[in-house]
Amino acid sequence: MRMRDCGLAVIAWLPAPRRAIWHRRTLGFAASALGAIEELVLISGLDGRLRYLNPPAQEMFGLDNADAGLYLLQELLPGLDPRALDVGQRSRDLALEPLRTLQGGDVRFYSVTRRALRIDDEQQPSGFVWVLRDISQQRSAEKALRMAATVFEHSTAAILVTDPGGSIVQVNDAFNRITGYRDEEVVGQLPTFLSADSQQANQMHYVLMQIRERGSWEGEFWLKRKNGEAYPCWVGITAVRGEAQELVSYVCFFNDMSERKASEQRIHRLAYYDALTQLPNRTLFQDRLYNSLQQAGRRGDWVVLMFLDLDRFKPINDSLGHAAGDSMLKDVAVRLAACVDDDDTVARMGGDEFTFLLRPCSQRDDALRRAIRVAEDILSSMTEPFVLSEREFFVTASIGIALSPQDGAESSQLMKNADTAMYHAKERGKNNFQFYQAEMNASALERLELESDLRHALEQRQFVLHYQPQFTSDGQRLTGAEALLRWNHPRRGLVPPAEFIPALEELGLVVDVGDWVLAEACRQIGSWREMGLQVPKVAVNLSARQFASGQLGQRIATILAETGSDSLSLELELTESILMQDVAQAMRSLTELKQLGLSIAVDDFGTGYSSLNYLKQFPIDVLKIDGSFVDGLPEGEQDAQIARAIIAMAHSLNMSVIAEGVESQAQLDFLRCHGCNEVQGFFLARPMSAECFQALLG
Repeated sequence: MRMRDCGLAVIAWLPAPRRAIWHRRTLGFAASALGAIEELVLISGLDGRLRYLNPPAQEMFGLDNADAGLYLLQELLPGLDPRALDVGQRSRDLALEPLRTLQGGDVRFYSVTRRALRIDDEQQPSGFVWVLRDISQQRSAEKALRMAATVFEHSTAAILVTDPGGSIVQVNDAFNRITGYRDEEVVGQLPTFLSADSQQANQMHYVLMQIRERGSWEGEFWLKRKNGEAYPCWVGITAVRGEAQELVSYVCFFNDMSERKASEQRIHRLAYYDALTQLPNRTLFQDRLYNSLQQAGRRGDWVVLMFLDLDRFKPINDSLGHAAGDSMLKDVAVRLAACVDDDDTVARMGGDEFTFLLRPCSQRDDALRRAIRVAEDILSSMTEPFVLSEREFFVTASIGIALSPQDGAESSQLMKNADTAMYHAKERGKNNFQFYQAEMNASALERLELESDLRHALEQRQFVLHYQPQFTSDGQRLTGAEALLRWNHPRRGLVPPAEFIPALEELGLVVDVGDWVLAEACRQIGSWREMGLQVPKVAVNLSARQFASGQLGQRIATILAETGSDSLSLELELTESILMQDVAQAMRSLTELKQLGLSIAVDDFGTGYSSLNYLKQFPIDVLKIDGSFVDGLPEGEQDAQIARAIIAMAHSLNMSVIAEGVESQAQLDFLRCHGCNEVQGFFLARPMSAECFQALLG
């Protein structure tokens, strides 16, 4: 580079005779030019000692030209390409490796060009001119492009790019995989050809309007594969604009939601429908009953609720086995569904109990006539035999009917009265239907007496705990026990739990009795420990009211301290419905309980309604497969599928699995083969007193 060619007359460090040949005006012009450019310009001697920095360089390095000679180029640019001052390359102009610097915490990149500085016709350079240009933005843009290309090619979402007119110009591999189309089959076409139907394609006018107003749109669309298969997708479309805000292209991405939709449907079926009969389950029925009563209350309509219980079903189920019983229940469900209209609801509440919710009627007489007709159709449908194991069997039904509002405006009251009417039908010889009448409650006096005795049972120490052992899935090693409440009535003897536990709930005694169960179980654990016995975990059931009563963790901590029991030996069982009543509060309560070192189990899993998203967030240790699913094992294919699914899901969430209600070797073998961790049931051991269980520990 020659000074006379480039006008670099600013080299004030040259000897005076040579400086004189430069005109002052030329010197001013050059200085102005170097100050106006964005690049950093530095001039050094051959040894790298600085002679000049243009204003942008002075600002960057914090130097002025008076001090420039005190520094070597290498001191200002420590990461400079080693070739920069190579003696053998002094005469050559060089484009050096980009320079990486740190400025105020930000990393910047500069391209570096070195040009030899010659005065007049000198053959050897007198120094070097260094030009540094900030290429940080360029490198960032290149990096962004590389990242965008990587995302485009490796994204699991289908991506297509169109021109401003909407014609496809590029698609990625995921698009090919999801749609079945090759690049050459779609390039040049409008994306609307992917739509599953023409009516939906017409919605693109609305979509485009949203994109023009907001710049993007997202929503669900049904698209069509090359083979004609329609499938749901989540679609996002974004308008890409240039620096002048001109439309450059559209970018569209979509994900195949087929599996997600199928999973949601399966989960919905598990949550709201009976796995055996495919009828609505208790949860869905109660929801529909509640909504129907709310709507009827506003309109003044009449609602019919019917309870049905099969007569003589248990002997058939016990003699022929659960597989035959399940087959009969499925046939019964088909017959019952045929007795009502599409806008009525038939549900299986569990076992051989079914409920009916008929569509509301504006007049009471219409509701009565409809109820009678449906009840008569049901009884008539039961006259046909059921064929099981190539033999004919007959069952009948007892039906109770309650009308709202006369028999109750709330779902719980109406269901109770329909249940009372159903039991009255059984008392009247079965195979009939009865409408609820207020005087039927007279037959409930015995129950009232039972409730009265319950109020004194706790203070009179009539409650006892029995323990049902739990074993490893091979049935060989004892792993724990479930503490079960029993009422030792002074006159009646041991009262079955089914007869008094619902009454505890209704009387509001369940919290006090539940706390007694916890305290007694912990006292027993402490007693066994004092005897030197190795105490496995003891599971205690918590009721919904007990869990929601407040300060549960504090009460349990006090019980543990007073009884000297080890928290690691105590497991708390809660049902799915308890956890889902108030998810936020349940999360706080469970966290508090876990801090005490307790194990948490979800009881009767699969029978309630729970969100899997919440389930994985709860600090749960154990899932307990409900006995209704174990009943059908191993022959019942649906029960087997549910059991396998629960075991696999629990293990994937690092939870243990225990199955209750094991009553045969075949069930035990099935559960063991599919990885169930623990089991309990009559086949292994019935509930027993603390003394008998103690013998197992010894």
